Amino acid sequence: MRNVNLKDRIKFIGSDFFLNKSKTFCILPWMHMYVHTDSSVWSCCVNKTMTKGSHGYERTNVMTQPIQDIINNDYFKQLRLDMLNDVKNENCIDCYALENSSGRSYRNDFNEQFKEHFTELLKTNDDGSIDDFETIYLDFRFSNLCNFKCRSCRPEWSSNWAKETKDNKDHPYKIWDDNIPKHDLTEEQFIDRFEGTLKTVERLYFAGGEPLAAKEHYWILNYLIENNNTDLILEYNTNLSMLKNTKLKLSVVDYWKKFSNISIRVSLDASGERAEYLRSGTDWKLIEDNFRYVKENLPHVNMGISSVFQLTNALHLPDFYQGFLDSGILDIKDLNNVFVIPLTGPAQLSSRILPKELKLKVEEKWEKFLSILPDNINLKGYVDTCIGYMNEEDLYESNKSDFVVFTTYLDKIRNENFGEVFPELKDYYEKVL
Repeated sequence: MRNVNLKDRIKFIGSDFFLNKSKTFCILPWMHMYVHTDSSVWSCCVNKTMTKGSHGYERTNVMTQPIQDIINNDYFKQLRLDMLNDVKNENCIDCYALENSSGRSYRNDFNEQFKEHFTELLKTNDDGSIDDFETIYLDFRFSNLCNFKCRSCRPEWSSNWAKETKDNKDHPYKIWDDNIPKHDLTEEQFIDRFEGTLKTVERLYFAGGEPLAAKEHYWILNYLIENNNTDLILEYNTNLSMLKNTKLKLSVVDYWKKFSNISIRVSLDASGERAEYLRSGTDWKLIEDNFRYVKENLPHVNMGISSVFQLTNALHLPDFYQGFLDSGILDIKDLNNVFVIPLTGPAQLSSRILPKELKLKVEEKWEKFLSILPDNINLKGYVDTCIGYMNEEDLYESNKSDFVVFTTYLDKIRNENFGEVFPELKDYYEKVL
């Protein structure tokens, strides 16, 4: 088929191969746009090209450059061609790693979720470009503006993290680009730039930073309401601390009442003092009250949780979820909207740094919890991925000192104490240095 153009080749091979059998294909570069906190655009949120200058690609800026030009730059064209030709692209290594450890990745999930949009591939030109690209799924991170500084986060996703890094010159977190551009667009200018995108989008994902703090989030909701487009899917990853944005004098609840399809995952890794330790800025009672308020007053909103599976909480996450079930805040069916991912960075918090005996306890704890759940609960698949990732490498002896250095420093500048909050883990790490 050497002389056959790419569109005809795609037709000949067919959707079943690409969606279900290919080891490289992901549908996202044909119908998705991920906008990072610095306004750069990449194929997805786990892509490895987001570092400035990585792999020779220039950082883009969706606030100043034409979207069609960005979507057809050298990075996107090569990515599409690699995926169609069964070539593993170096920017997709996180998905390949997950598939090696557990058999499933984000790539597999998105291919299943968006399979009805496979026909978008028939727009592909021989050079990998796409004419008349339509954004069906938009993931928009407006900036790093955030009122929290979670231990599993970093400055590019949290303005509070960035401030802490700047204020402490000996801070161990060196992954920080101080030149994140800030746009100066008015609401009218912002909407004018993204109106075409908002006309085609079917699924809109807000994260951050903290999306409920961002003025752009409300600009978009205003536009959708004014244009009677309130039936699209709205998805959130939020810390849920700002149902009322006092700075903007807005209540997000008033907006959510006007949309019919909303799914919210609250960023939570634990409860009580553990929650407040892992996600600095958390007022546990406030978060719990806000969660219950939305559940009781906005029944059309699908509430869930997004957790990162890491060294500190791997053992306790089952108890955390069970507590939500026991309190009545969540019921069994809500666990289909609970999302658990293995933390891959910062590396010093990885579950792979747990000692073998604790890894066994983690598995036992999860096995017991999952045994009470129906077979069709999505959480089971996520947990399998996390456990597989945890067990793929034993990094306790080689990396435990990294965890101790990082944790000890943050404890010092934040006036916190790991050993008091996680006494069951203290003995494994306190005598490392």
